[in-house]
Formats: sequence, structure tokens, C-alpha cells
Amino acid sequence: MELGKVIIQMGTDKWLGVFFASILSAGCLMAQSAGKIRVLYVGDSGVTIGAVGASSNFTYDQRGVVIENAAQKIIDAWRKNPRYDVTYMTGWDALAKFPETPEALRAYDVVFLSDVDSDSIVLYPTERSNRAPMGPNRLKSIRDYVWQGGALVMIGGYATFVGRHNAGNWHGTPVEEALPVDCLAVDDDRAETPEGVTVEVKDARHPIMQGIEWSPSPVFNGYNRVTVKKAGKVLATLKESGDPLIVVWTFGKGRAMAFTSDIAPHWGAGFQEWKYYEQFWSQALDWLGTR
Repeated sequence: MELGKVIIQMGTDKWLGVFFASILSAGCLMAQSAGKIRVLYVGDSGVTIGAVGASSNFTYDQRGVVIENAAQKIIDAWRKNPRYDVTYMTGWDALAKFPETPEALRAYDVVFLSDVDSDSIVLYPTERSNRAPMGPNRLKSIRDYVWQGGALVMIGGYATFVGRHNAGNWHGTPVEEALPVDCLAVDDDRAETPEGVTVEVKDARHPIMQGIEWSPSPVFNGYNRVTVKKAGKVLATLKESGDPLIVVWTFGKGRAMAFTSDIAPHWGAGFQEWKYYEQFWSQALDWLGTR
């Protein structure tokens, strides 16, 4: 602020000096608030193993192991945007590397959980699971992080919400408390829709939704069925069933979003090719990650 002092001292009109100083102060505040939105994206990881060949009872070989990130398209788009700083973590790395406390989670403005089961976060690697206590309950840490001002997104899939044969197992967890929806008390919450389902917008003026043409709609091949909490704000449903697709709310000082279909294939294969795919997720990040 030394330059501001100089202007005030040199100005022949003290009010002109104050005017220029206020502009400089505003500029400093803008610079301080122009930081990047820091994102932690966990899940959507998979391993594809190729053919196994055997030449005898004692000799075999394994050919082709590919590690994939189904959400690579949107993560690449975010990383090209100077407003975002994205950290990606596979589902299997979460067991050892997911932040343990609300304080550690505050290194990020928005946390995405996509096709990653609750066990991968609440449990710890073998060297820690064989001692008592193992460590902080990271599901409680996520809930407290949101309550204290963080942001959370849960994306649909076979290992989120309830998932395929309860692979996700998020029902009844502390993380569910932070979400604007409740998971169903069932063994499998999937709605597989190979014929495709489309979007019915309920609030086109919300910052996540505005400026986007929803007709023609993106098409989804499936989703997780949930129920909306009383304070949850439904931004969009699935036209054919009326089930919620996009739900948001404020939880304590933080924000959370449930997106019940997929950001990636297979449910989101058509969604990824939609004209407004990147714009939608950028607007979601901006709403979630700024206050």
C-alpha cells in the first residue's frame, strides 16, 4: 500500500488522493480473492486386465494391464482452465492417501466422490487396520469439512450412493448427512435405462444451470435412485421417471451437490458428448467453490 500513500501525499486535492487510494485497496482485495478453486477428485478409476495364456499346468503369462480414469475428459478440461487446480486420486489410492481430518481436507475447496465406495475411505491399509484405534473416521471428517465451509459432490455410479448390490454402501454414513439427498435403504439403487432418459429442468435460473440450452437434452443410460431431503433444492429431474438428477443445498457453512447419473461412461457416455458438458461442470465448480 506504499504507492497509495505516495498518491495521497502528492495529490493537490486530498479527496482525489483518497479516491486513488481506494482504487488501489480494491485492486488488492480483488487480487486476494482471485485464487484458484482447488479440487480433489476421487474415483472413476479402473484396471482392465488382458488375456491370460497357459502353456502347461505350471506356466502361464498375463498380457495387457491398463489403468483407466473414466473422468479423464472433464479433468483434462479443468486442468486447462487457469481458474482450477485439480488433484486426482484413484479409488485404491484413497485407502492410504485420502485426507484424514477436516483440517487436511481444507486444502481443497471442492471434493468429488465418483464411483468410489465408502470402505475405501473409512478403512485404512493393513499396517493401520491391525492396530486400535486405526485413525480418524474419514467419513465424519468429510461431513465436518462441509459443515465448516467446504463443498462436496457425489456423482452416481456402481460404487456411489447405494450402488450395485450395495457396492457403494453410503447409506447411513456421516457423508450422507452432508448430502442434499438420502440413499435408499435397499441392496441396489440402480435404474439401468439402456433406452436412454433425458433431463427436465426445474430451476433454469440457478447459477449451475443458467445460460445452458437443455433442449435437446443430454441422454443418460442409467442413474441411482435417491430421495430428496426437505431442504434440498432440485435443479433437474429425469423426465421419464421424475427421479431427481441434480440436487443442491447448503450444509452448515458449506455446499453439497448430488448428481445421480454419471459424469463418465457408461451412464454418462452421451452426456460427455453434449455441447454444454464442460460449461455445466465449470458452472457447478464455480458455485460450489466460491462464497
